[in-house]
Amino acid sequence: MAGFAEPEIRLAQPPGWFDQLAALLSRELAPTSRKYRTALRMTTIATIGAGLVASCHVNNQLGTYIVWLLVGAGPMMSLRKGVAFLIAEAFALAASVLMAGILVESPWLILPFLFTAISLSTYFGTTHNLGAALLLIQVVCLDTFYTVVFVPDQIGWGAAGAFGGSVIAFGTIILFDNWLWPDPGEAILMESLGATVARYHSRLIEASNYYLDRRDAPRPPLPPPTSDLPEHMALLSRAVAEGISQHRQAILLAAITRVVRIGLEVDRLAFAVRQNVPEEVRNMVRPQLQATVEAIAKVLDEIAHELPTHIAVGVDTPPPASRTRARLAFDALSARILQVRPIYIVKASSAEIENFATVTDSLATITAYVEHLLDAPPQPPSAAPANDVPQSTGRDPAIVRYSMKVGLCVVIGYVVGIVTQRADLSTILTTVLITALPSYGAALRKMILRIVGALIGGIVSLLAIIIVTPNFGTLPAYLLAVSIVFYMSAYSSLSSGRVAYAGKQIGTTFALVFAGLSPALDEYEPLWRIWGILLGTIVVAIITLILWPEYAGDSLLPRLRKVIRDTLALTPGGSASDSADEIQQANSATMRTLAEILEVADDAQLEGRTSTVNHNAIVEAAGTLRRIANRLASIASGRIVTPAPPLDPITESAREAVLDAMRRQLESWLDFFSGADSLSRRGAQAIARSHSSDNLAKPLEQFGSRLEEREFALITPWTVDQRRAILAELHTMRRLEYLISQLNQWLPQIPGPASNPVR
Repeated sequence: MAGFAEPEIRLAQPPGWFDQLAALLSRELAPTSRKYRTALRMTTIATIGAGLVASCHVNNQLGTYIVWLLVGAGPMMSLRKGVAFLIAEAFALAASVLMAGILVESPWLILPFLFTAISLSTYFGTTHNLGAALLLIQVVCLDTFYTVVFVPDQIGWGAAGAFGGSVIAFGTIILFDNWLWPDPGEAILMESLGATVARYHSRLIEASNYYLDRRDAPRPPLPPPTSDLPEHMALLSRAVAEGISQHRQAILLAAITRVVRIGLEVDRLAFAVRQNVPEEVRNMVRPQLQATVEAIAKVLDEIAHELPTHIAVGVDTPPPASRTRARLAFDALSARILQVRPIYIVKASSAEIENFATVTDSLATITAYVEHLLDAPPQPPSAAPANDVPQSTGRDPAIVRYSMKVGLCVVIGYVVGIVTQRADLSTILTTVLITALPSYGAALRKMILRIVGALIGGIVSLLAIIIVTPNFGTLPAYLLAVSIVFYMSAYSSLSSGRVAYAGKQIGTTFALVFAGLSPALDEYEPLWRIWGILLGTIVVAIITLILWPEYAGDSLLPRLRKVIRDTLALTPGGSASDSADEIQQANSATMRTLAEILEVADDAQLEGRTSTVNHNAIVEAAGTLRRIANRLASIASGRIVTPAPPLDPITESAREAVLDAMRRQLESWLDFFSGADSLSRRGAQAIARSHSSDNLAKPLEQFGSRLEEREFALITPWTVDQRRAILAELHTMRRLEYLISQLNQWLPQIPGPASNPVR
């Protein structure tokens, strides 16, 4: 009977949804010094800005919201950029007042005008990454067009109040960002990456303890359905806008990619260990399994502590001792598995063998990710300029569709508000602008979190109105109430993507509902504003999720084609390999596109079974393409920096044959993803099968043997730098052979959703 006691523990009922929610919140809201510090900074700026808006008697209900919108919503605001946005807002508001006064005589002409204006401005803001500042301009201008229907003689004063609130908000932000309390995005990103790796370390230990039954460890929870990827990509965009170099951007992107890939494997491991299978096989290799897990955990712990301060790069440099021990530990595990395989293969069930293979494969993949330092792009020959906001090189159909959807949602929300004859429902338009996002997954996630945050913020706002407004009439009392709510919102917004947006929306709803730091004379106005937020969310849901859904696969394909095309251009002889500047620009463009692909991968994960692409394969393929682009860029740069004499015809032919084989394989994938069957998994698998490993291996072996024969006699007359360059190119080609094979493994898996893991 004792043999049956263990499975009973394993089959215990999982915790209920309330317990899971409590566990999620306890993890997400766990205190850290960074959260305390950043939340205090955001609260201080927002409270001071709100106090200045009230003290200056800015007559506009958006005053407090404008301040909160800009706090922590983007990169550090420079004086030059802030002044430029204020000038743009002044012209936009002046034009809005003029056009609203003209079109109010023919109200239905306002609708096509709003559709055109919002669609064009959304497209411009998205392609130029203008963020919250452009959103602010859209909000205040839409408020003018909404107000003109109800009080046409007050729109001038309303626009003046909105501009006054914007001046105060921008001025406060500029002071803090540049002189009083700067907080650059790169440092936040590195600290966030370290915290994410620390969580993966804890989940790895938790899963392995349960798998090895150490001290009756509890069953690990299901991995969360979302990741920290959106937060990390937003912080990377912020750091780029703040002026980091293109080379530094590529290193940060490499760090983000590695962290995401580690997280995917830890999740796969957690799913596998939850499966209830016999333990006979694992018991045969228990000491080696435990040693491997401990060695990997040690490396993850070191990475988690290193990332907040620096990112170690140099895939070809000797790795730290801990990473070497991780590789040795896994090699020992592999040797032990080979030793006992003849025994367990005839005794164990197929389910146990498959489960054991999944666990060890996850450990092998994690070991491969951490055993070397990051593969960084080649340093530019001269100091690269700061990375400005990238300009769009062509019209992106996905962004065009997204912009038109935002315009349509605004028009419908505008009609809903006008029909109800409530001026307080202007929050519908603000909600539409905030909630509408390019893809189905992103819009769905933001919508759910928006509703949760709006409900919590609405309840908090009503409590503040009930408690504060009847009993207190001084500005300090209102600022105290504002600071408490803003701190709560700011702190919860600093968690991962599973909670952060709901936390931010608590403050947003409070700023919209608790409009004006003065007693609420009509208790129904706040309720109408809350209802407007929910109506705006419903409008976006109907358009973006039902009538006009945009799935991740729709936006992935053009980006995937672009990054393959740019990678081909980096191949020696390609269109971008003629000069160091062209190589740097093409490699930087590749890194930017890969960053966008990673964002698409997160949306695909949220879409679940409805997704037409596999988010795991996207992440893996993006990471592999990044390394291929870096390696090809290093070969092209090496040929420019250290030109070498021509080799003999046979050796030179073999050398070019290696590059031609790589080029043909990349071109075949580009043709496939450009065709009508680009989301056909069967077609992708056929392309992969057509790429024999011999296509690269044979010319590479010939090139290497020709160089190495007679103790490198061919290159003996060359200079030291030339010999070093050609041998480095040979080493890079051998690494590219492996990377191309990995790319052929992951690209066929992109079409179709990810398979459901075992639960």
